[in-house]
Amino acid sequence: MSKSILIFVLFTTSCFGQGKTNLFQGGYSNWAVTLPWGGNKVDFISGLPVVGQEFRAIDYNFTGTNITDSVGNLLFATNGVIIMNNVNDTMVNGTGLNPSQYTASFNLGLRIIQPNIILPDLSDPDRYYLFHMTFDQYPPNAQANYFYLSHIDMSLNGGNGAVILKNHVMMSGVFSPNRLTACKHANGRDWWIVFVEIYGSEFYYFLLTPNGPVYSHSQSVGNRNGAAQAVFSPDGTRYGSYVTDDDFEVFDFDRCSGLLSNRRQVAINDSMVGFGAAFSPNSRYLYGSSGSYLYQIDASSNQPDTTLTTVATWDGFYCPNFPFATSFFVQQLAQDGKIYSSTGGSTCAMHSIEFPDSAGIACNVQQHSIILPTYNLGTMPNHPNYDLGPLIGSGCDTLTHINELYATKPLTLSVYPNPIVNDAFEISYSLEQNKVGYLEIMSGSGQVVYRKTLPQWSSYQKLNIPELSNGIYIMRLTSGYKSETFKFVKQKLQ
Repeated sequence: MSKSILIFVLFTTSCFGQGKTNLFQGGYSNWAVTLPWGGNKVDFISGLPVVGQEFRAIDYNFTGTNITDSVGNLLFATNGVIIMNNVNDTMVNGTGLNPSQYTASFNLGLRIIQPNIILPDLSDPDRYYLFHMTFDQYPPNAQANYFYLSHIDMSLNGGNGAVILKNHVMMSGVFSPNRLTACKHANGRDWWIVFVEIYGSEFYYFLLTPNGPVYSHSQSVGNRNGAAQAVFSPDGTRYGSYVTDDDFEVFDFDRCSGLLSNRRQVAINDSMVGFGAAFSPNSRYLYGSSGSYLYQIDASSNQPDTTLTTVATWDGFYCPNFPFATSFFVQQLAQDGKIYSSTGGSTCAMHSIEFPDSAGIACNVQQHSIILPTYNLGTMPNHPNYDLGPLIGSGCDTLTHINELYATKPLTLSVYPNPIVNDAFEISYSLEQNKVGYLEIMSGSGQVVYRKTLPQWSSYQKLNIPELSNGIYIMRLTSGYKSETFKFVKQKLQ
């Protein structure tokens, strides 16, 4: 790797965290198969979802999340029972997560949606916090009595990591183990961590700073019942959820104070049970999964009920066959700018929303567009927006060096190797915050010979362009109002 590329990778890793949401993992092996278990993965580092199979130490039974490094390589993952390292083995001290009778009955992975989330330790780039919950009572009286923290140090065990603190109780109470999510503070460094009281009105807020996580405050904002997936919009201005009992709920969010306001509720008159939710990349539209139906509302409206649209109805497809129905379930916005939905049971398919920034059916829901090599029991990662910057001018953007960094952040573009001696090569780049990039390759005469859209929040791609003949080329990157060019040589050996 050239010195310039090394400097760029260190810069993006320490300052902007791009690449951390590259990998979706899920699935489990056939039960008749002995260990190691097999599962599926969807890798977005090329800008397109690349589906693969992997053998690893854990299965996923609904619960599952992970974090990757700046170039999309797995750091660690968890299924709510075990923490797995970056070589798909059990991490040192990584067993016995979430101690409870319920957890012990699902030792191949918890069957809970959104009970854990991974955030960086702001004082050490090699360390990460895992915040997590489980059912401490069996359904139907399903509740979490503890909000836990575990601490992971990736510098240990030869770079494979180790758990240095596990199951540390941060708070006791009566909580929903669903709806554990997080959003960057308006200073662009700290994090708000949010979870809710079960069958009640209380929201609980912890603030993560370089000194660690501390309890901040609670807020009583209307009663809510049922299971749900909750999400912050990519720009951090809204918080929304889709709840089995109360359906759509959306708030405005103040990243400075960590307070919700302007609650809007949209009732859905169907009998289906589902609770997936995701915001569009432009933070305007909120999607909700209700089994056989996928809904969209305009979250920017003060009357979102007037914008309710059914954007897809389950088409009756089964995978691999009846009775494995590919209904709509948990959702996640990926770094390619599309939203993906798991299905409500053990199937071998996922759905995609191709243009989630578009209103109504123009969002183009593609049912069972991703076929997986193994069964997946509804698992989707719980990825926050690690790349959200400071809210400049908000009054609490007090970290001057971070604000200046984002405000003056240039586009960068590098090619490796240079000269290119075969058809495959790598590009590293930075984009305007929350903006897609447009890549063009031009010949020496100025003719455009290749175009590609780069997804927002991405910073690294592998390209293979066999049609490039030997010669000198100009690569141009445009994002927002900025552009950057880079000269490279194609010199394929004959």
